[in-house]
Amino acid sequence: MSAISGFICLNKEKRLPAMRLREISDLGAHRGPDATAYFTWKDAGSEASTSTPTKDEPIYCGLGYRHLDLGHDEFNPKILHQQGLYLLFDGAIFNAPELKASLALDEDTTNSQLILTAYQKWGDSFVNKLLGIWTLAIWDNNTQHLFCSRDRFGCKPLCYLVQDQAFYFASEIKQLLPVLENKEINAQMLWRLNKVNGMHLYQDQTLFEQIKILEPGQILSIKHGKIQKECYYRLDPEKFETSQLSFEHATEYYLELFKESVRLSTAEPAAIACALSGGLDSTAILAILSKLKSSPVSTFSSWFKESQLDEREYISLANESFKAQGTLLAPTAEEAWQSLLDATWYNDLPLGSGCPAQISVFRAAQEQGFKVLIGGQGSDELTAGYRHAQYRYLADLAHSGQIPQLISSLKNISHAKSPAKLLSIIAKSGLSLLFPESQLYRQEMKHLHFEPFSADFLKSAKGADMEALDMPDISRLSSFSYNMVYNTTLQTLLHFEDRMSAMVGLQSRSPFLDHRLVELAFSLPSSYKLEPPQGKRIHRAAIQHLVPKPILERKDKAIFGTPFTQSWMRNELKDRVFALFTSDSFRSSGYWNLSKIMTKWQSYLNGNDKDAQMLYQVLATHIWLETFKII
Repeated sequence: MSAISGFICLNKEKRLPAMRLREISDLGAHRGPDATAYFTWKDAGSEASTSTPTKDEPIYCGLGYRHLDLGHDEFNPKILHQQGLYLLFDGAIFNAPELKASLALDEDTTNSQLILTAYQKWGDSFVNKLLGIWTLAIWDNNTQHLFCSRDRFGCKPLCYLVQDQAFYFASEIKQLLPVLENKEINAQMLWRLNKVNGMHLYQDQTLFEQIKILEPGQILSIKHGKIQKECYYRLDPEKFETSQLSFEHATEYYLELFKESVRLSTAEPAAIACALSGGLDSTAILAILSKLKSSPVSTFSSWFKESQLDEREYISLANESFKAQGTLLAPTAEEAWQSLLDATWYNDLPLGSGCPAQISVFRAAQEQGFKVLIGGQGSDELTAGYRHAQYRYLADLAHSGQIPQLISSLKNISHAKSPAKLLSIIAKSGLSLLFPESQLYRQEMKHLHFEPFSADFLKSAKGADMEALDMPDISRLSSFSYNMVYNTTLQTLLHFEDRMSAMVGLQSRSPFLDHRLVELAFSLPSSYKLEPPQGKRIHRAAIQHLVPKPILERKDKAIFGTPFTQSWMRNELKDRVFALFTSDSFRSSGYWNLSKIMTKWQSYLNGNDKDAQMLYQVLATHIWLETFKII
């Protein structure tokens, strides 16, 4: 984890104060606590200054870098530039040895020098040759060209602001706030993230109207003051479900790619640990990692006394099976509340209810000296692990006239679900058959959660765009999975994971997001992923000889979360939540429908959990509004 930041004047006559660069960089210090570097230019084409900005001298262009030492590349500011090229880089290049060989570079060449050499040889297209996770910016002082890139699935962040003939960029949103002149809130974004579970990010939007995100797989370049964005990588829907591999051969290939991805993403540094939930994905990673490492793998897990959140039985089984050294964390309600207050600033967005558990895991790993934590993000999106995928699969069977397969699937579901649950699944599958994805999400907005916002706020928020979710030329399951990767759940989870790990100076990695593995998964027939009532069919088949049988066959995997909504808000944290809901800032903010929220709050206190998640969203959102001084 490192922090990058900078600005360039789009008009060569314009200048900005150098101290502005330092202010932006300082707000990313937590991402890179080990070293700092600056490069500034007074005029276009002038020599770079590497001194730390200490006064408001006018400059044309500036770059700031905060370095996280992962223990394998010795840092020196000189490695960030060569032959007029200057690099800012956050991430890891997993195929560095192969690239060094193809470029005839020494083995001890740093990743920064490797990237600059690759850019010199292959130009903008060099990013297509990278395997890894990254955000990077290259300033070519010879041609006055700024080049920015983000990895294929958005593991590492980059945001930007175009304002008053200047272009600013940074790793995190908060870094740009000191220079943001118009702090208008994106009301539709705020409404959308509260009304749809797990949809905190949407396309290039942020909660600030003027600040944008460079989307996954995009490059942004500036030449002669002109900004251009283009996509260098995106999953191709024309290749979805086109594979002719047999299930047996597809399973072998899936396992081969998965093993290779774990190997590549854990080759460096030595100080790497595993986040272990007790489920299929993290246990499979641990199984492979334990064979790659000569010493026992360290794992970090959270648990809570509530039965649906207590995974100790399976966590212990996994640790014992692979002789791993496990650390168990059980954050208290008070610790979780403090995390909510403290971590909202680091997160840039309202904090998810599971983040306190995530923070405890990252913090414990960092305190034990680890630099990288590897986890299982992405698997559910690739191989239909979410229950909503089942509705789309059944809808596809009905739409394509595969009635025998549909009847067989429903029979299998009936053995595992109660009649009421079966009827609910049939009804939701029917909705998936009738409506496009955007309409399904709008129905969720309308019916699943109550409306917590005031009438005045809703005037500017209602009608939030959802059209990016519609992909009419592919199957419903593929469309759902594609949206999970780019528009809904995965981008939010990666955002949380990046910010929570950065908060403690740690780097997170997700081997399921190797693009070759992702492409394979999307190329496979839906029947390779779903075998109702279970998903992740090919994943289970691929790892069946790697993980303990009780973990492979379990059907009761708990969510990775906390008892925030189920218990804490009603018990240990009741007084704190009530104090916030009745505070002057809450009541005078103009954002909330006060009477409805208090009605739902009383119903929740009386044991009704239906609106617990929305009440938490209101709580987290108001803390965000206060933290970022919106109210």
